Amino acid sequence: MLVYILYKIGVRQATIMYLMSDTVAIRAVIIDEQNFWGNSPVSHEHSNSYKFFVNGQSYTNDSHDSKLLPGDSIDVIYNKRYPFFNRPR
Repeated sequence: MLVYILYKIGVRQATIMYLMSDTVAIRAVIIDEQNFWGNSPVSHEHSNSYKFFVNGQSYTNDSHDSKLLPGDSIDVIYNKRYPFFNRPR
């Protein structure tokens, strides 16, 4: 459990660092991939993921917005060199 928590903190810090400079904005599309939150088996609260393409490669991430539905668009920023570091704008 502790290793998982440290991993999540490390990924979050790396994402913040890589998104501080050399970023590119792009339009992504919400896809039907659900990300359930906290007490999700009971409350069923979730957000959908988004997908975008850079140089023919697809990247996905959690939109963190429960109001967005598949087919909607969202603005995303990503690191020009490492597009897997991305987040909603």
